[in-house]
Amino acid sequence: MNWEQICILCQTEFEKLEAEIPPSAEFFREKNVSDILLRYEKETTRDLEAAIREFATTNQWPSLTPIQQAMLLFRLDFAASVACLLAQQPAPWTDTDEPSQKEHRLCWLMLFAWDNEGFPRLQKSIQRLCPSVT
Repeated sequence: MNWEQICILCQTEFEKLEAEIPPSAEFFREKNVSDILLRYEKETTRDLEAAIREFATTNQWPSLTPIQQAMLLFRLDFAASVACLLAQQPAPWTDTDEPSQKEHRLCWLMLFAWDNEGFPRLQKSIQRLCPSVT
């Protein structure tokens, strides 16, 4: 799969999952949103890593708890955003349409990139935008 196809896949999965679970606000009712988000991220990371790897190889999500689904929404949104940007990358970047790239790219987006850029930026944004709740 190329980056554009990965973008569409992540966006489609985001929309399906978002329609199935309660709004994220249901999971973040307490005032200390950034601490709750950090706790949920730590509690769900291992299971989400396994779920993402499984989806990347089988196109099927394993059974996930509502909290895991809510945290997966953040990763899918992030992955779709980054993949869409990568699909528009200028030269000298190249893109291949090899089926073997799908698993590698999904895992890179929702595991490596999320850990290094996605979640840290999300947490900083919440702290910056909502200083009274942190």
